[in-house]
Amino acid sequence: MTSTPDSDTKKRPEEEEDEDEEEEEEGWSLPPTSMKTSEDDRTSQSDAGEKPAAGQSIGWDSAEEAGITLSDSTREELLWQQRKEEDEEETKAVGSSPDGRFLKFNIEIGRGSFKTVYKGLDTEKTVEVAWCELQTHRLTRSERQRFSEEVEMLKVLQHPNIVRFFDSWKSTKCIILVTELMTSGTLKTYVRRFRPMKLKLLQRWSLQILKGLHFLHSRSPPILHRDLKCDNIFINGPTASVKIGDLGLATLKKASFAKSVIGTPEFMAPEMYEEKYDEAVDIYAFGMCMLEMATSEYPYSECKNAAQIYRKVTNGIKPDNFFKVQVPELKEMIEGCIRTDSSERFTVHDLLEHRFFQEKTGVYVELGEEDDGTKAALKLWLRVDDKKKLRGKYKDNNAIEFLFELYKDVPEEVAQEMVILGFVCKADYKVIAKAIRNRVTAIKRERDKKRRLLEEAMNNLKAAVDKKATEAAAEQSEVSHQKPASAAGRISNQVKAVAMETDSPYDCFMILFMNK
Repeated sequence: MTSTPDSDTKKRPEEEEDEDEEEEEEGWSLPPTSMKTSEDDRTSQSDAGEKPAAGQSIGWDSAEEAGITLSDSTREELLWQQRKEEDEEETKAVGSSPDGRFLKFNIEIGRGSFKTVYKGLDTEKTVEVAWCELQTHRLTRSERQRFSEEVEMLKVLQHPNIVRFFDSWKSTKCIILVTELMTSGTLKTYVRRFRPMKLKLLQRWSLQILKGLHFLHSRSPPILHRDLKCDNIFINGPTASVKIGDLGLATLKKASFAKSVIGTPEFMAPEMYEEKYDEAVDIYAFGMCMLEMATSEYPYSECKNAAQIYRKVTNGIKPDNFFKVQVPELKEMIEGCIRTDSSERFTVHDLLEHRFFQEKTGVYVELGEEDDGTKAALKLWLRVDDKKKLRGKYKDNNAIEFLFELYKDVPEEVAQEMVILGFVCKADYKVIAKAIRNRVTAIKRERDKKRRLLEEAMNNLKAAVDKKATEAAAEQSEVSHQKPASAAGRISNQVKAVAMETDSPYDCFMILFMNK
């Protein structure tokens, strides 16, 4: 008599596992693999840790849909298969460059309005690269032409703080760029995750961005980024450095000015709206980047739309988060970058030598009087944090006051004289000399800047006067040749006479101003 499945189930634990013959006599047998088991059988098999039947495909999704509880061994096997498939996907090339050097993998790592970025490989250097596909159907003919010109320029750019550009070519559907792969995210991502940013890190990264800008602006002709922001600055994980990227909107300043509005409203200088600008727009954007890094807030985040931002920018109203900056040197530098008048902004050279980036030596040299641009010698103050280092008598504000002839004295000689006179320690000689030189260089640069602005103003004034004189002369010739010279003519003659009396544009401008 054959026992029922229930009796078999009760009897099996009492039998030895290796007694196969007795199992056959008792009627115990596994169901054929070709037969479908019931829901209870599948559940029983999964509980017992049985593997899926031969030829039967099972995965995470199908197991969940069927309500199957997978055993640990089955989970491990499925996980191993999943990883294997991912590895095969990553190592399977789906495209290559015309010369076969660069390979494309079907792994998307970024997407923008005009482009999609995939992971790639440089087979010559065996390093990963970014394979960027630019959708050309969204570009106008002029934009395509401009981009083709920029591609040739980008190929020669090599700088530690610029994302390296390797190659580009046209396919049937898009333009493909191959660039250095930055896997540690953008500066924007870092600012969001780690707030507030430490001051030393802000100093280091800001200086690296400036060096990258200096490299771009010192090309011939200068290269403008035009869309500098924290989203376009990338972090290099292995070196903990930053690099300027996304130069697709960069422009060669072939004529006197660039002529198109491109950028992000929060980082756009006022003159960009007028479509007439130069390198100063990148300085403005750099100041806004520093502001975001310092406060972890987006500039003009208080505005609800681009129109409100435009009104504030063009009216010279600073973002609300500007007033949250606590470090005086940092706030001073940001203010110098985001001035409404581009001619009044700091230059790259000004910023590189700003005291915010100077080594904290505890030694400072400041102006002791206002510089009107005419004095050959200026009164300077030497301040030292450690008052014990000032051995001699000092006059005001706990500082040594001394007179420095800008175009005659040598900083090292002045510092040596202070040591001889016993005002400072000999060990501080080099630090003091460097502080004096930095301050004197800044004073000279500011004077040169003012002189250039005055010369430009004088040239514009003279051109305007000459134009008025020409127009007035033409009118007079129609009426009578016997009448006295017009007022415009007299002013023009006065400009020429004053210019002959003095070589100084400043003096010339002031004389005309006082006698107008």
